[in-house]
Amino acid sequence: MFIYNFIKRICFDIYLIFTRLPPTQAWMDPREQALMVKYMQEYKRKRSNQKITMVEYGAGSSTFFFSSYVDHYISIEHSPDYCRELERMAASQPHRSIKIYYMERNSSGFSIKHCFEQDSSLKSNITSHIDIYCIPRNAYSFQAYRLWATGKRSTYTMYRDYVDFLSIYFREKKFDFIFLDGRARPQVAYAVLKQLNGLNAKVFIHDWNQRKEYHIIVKEFYNIIDQQMESNQVGGGGLVVLEKKSEDIGKDNINDIQWKYEKEPNWWI
Repeated sequence: MFIYNFIKRICFDIYLIFTRLPPTQAWMDPREQALMVKYMQEYKRKRSNQKITMVEYGAGSSTFFFSSYVDHYISIEHSPDYCRELERMAASQPHRSIKIYYMERNSSGFSIKHCFEQDSSLKSNITSHIDIYCIPRNAYSFQAYRLWATGKRSTYTMYRDYVDFLSIYFREKKFDFIFLDGRARPQVAYAVLKQLNGLNAKVFIHDWNQRKEYHIIVKEFYNIIDQQMESNQVGGGGLVVLEKKSEDIGKDNINDIQWKYEKEPNWWI
């Protein structure tokens, strides 16, 4: 276990070196960024008197980039190590209200273990509010790493708290935009259906090109309304813009979905 944790730490440090972008950039093709920004700006023009809310699964430099276009930005991250890296990134954002909550699951839902808050001396000039929630995965970490390393999909069991967090902690809240760029994206895409603010709310999913397993969600739950498939990003990239198929969809528990067009994937639960 010591050797595994040591190797894991080295791998993570290397990852941070190569993905440490300034908070003015997202780890995406510029055309993918532009497509997302287009929808956020259009929404703001049409509803100039309304507060815009957005959720992101998978925090990073994108958190600080896209939050500039909305009033309240919630990001959900599964890695405590990366959440501590986000604390460093937050230090370069004095004009924003940034809080990072380290959460734990209990019998009544979730509670805050501790919270990092951006120490800003410019509170009167705040331009956006960012809340980042760190929700550790459920499964033993070696199992999660093995699945990732062999190209197999994340399961709901591995990331149950992460997947369910929004529907438990923000049960009554609706969101205008949701951006999926983290773990267990198909399961999260299903879990957030009931949190969408109507049929016109948009869900963005990144890395669509190389992740064919993601495509099951457009057969069952969503319609693609726009896309940016060409991408220069390492790993394939590709972005789709989705709207849910109907108001009624997404009401079943994730364990009790009535699949219409496909069998339940063996990696789903």
